[in-house]
Amino acid sequence: MAQLRLVVFDVDGTLLKVRSSWQHLHEALGTWDKGKQYAEQFSQGLISYEEWAELDAFLWRGQPLEKVKLIIGGMPYTLGAEEVITALRKGGFRVVLLSAGLSLVTERIEREIGVDYALANDLIVEDGVLTGDVKVNVPLDGKLDALQRIAGQFGVKLEECAAVGDDEGLVPVFEHVGLGIAFNPQDERLEKLARVIVKNGDLRHVLPHIVG
Repeated sequence: MAQLRLVVFDVDGTLLKVRSSWQHLHEALGTWDKGKQYAEQFSQGLISYEEWAELDAFLWRGQPLEKVKLIIGGMPYTLGAEEVITALRKGGFRVVLLSAGLSLVTERIEREIGVDYALANDLIVEDGVLTGDVKVNVPLDGKLDALQRIAGQFGVKLEECAAVGDDEGLVPVFEHVGLGIAFNPQDERLEKLARVIVKNGDLRHVLPHIVG
């Protein structure tokens, strides 16, 4: 295995205890009844990820940004998340957040803990309220393409990357990176592809596998 230089983390279910920041926001804003229907349509292949995101975001049209940020600020971190990111960066690793969730969530982590780069999906805001529009930067099946671009910006090869996460969006990533760590995996394919599987509530258990 090549020397690892960059670690990419999924966010929902990995750095945060919340399995889906989209669903968490729906439940907090009282829109989950409709949101659940859209999620089922996506899982059945009736709509694309982009269409799903657009339908979801429209349900939040007119919501104050500060209210949404307050909800996101209450999402609990996974035990050890801050320590792991801090230790990796101090050890010379680049730390990247790559999420098919919301950039408001990754921005919180950037602000509170600090990372080298983050990419997620943007809810559009005008005059302090959500417009109901969304910019999809990371579709569920687009994480490998995104990671290739990010790694290139840092001058890092994919075999020099470790990826940590729990869901099917990381399956193609695990097929190409030097080290795939499934953290409480929710997907059987991901678990089969993982070099390391951690089934534990404490993210610090991934550290020895990355830093040796």
